Amino acid sequence: MTRKEKMNLLLSKVAEDKKEAFIAELREAKTPEERLKVVEKYNVTLTEDERKAFKAKSTNKLSDAELDNAAGGCSCAYVHCECTGCV
Repeated sequence: MTRKEKMNLLLSKVAEDKKEAFIAELREAKTPEERLKVVEKYNVTLTEDERKAFKAKSTNKLSDAELDNAAGGCSCAYVHCECTGCV
């Protein structure tokens, strides 16, 4: 789960009129424990699977194909063609 996906999940569970304050407090939190306290303060309930996903590191890694393309392996800019570097 990417950081963006994690944030979108959290924001979907916070009341609309409290989102700005919630985001500000999350930004100030320095540790995972502090972030969990902020989540609890805003009464955000997470399933066990969601808790595990939040404890895991964010997946911001590129796939092998994306790395190859970034390194110049494909010049077609993701337009579907016959080369082997396209995704």
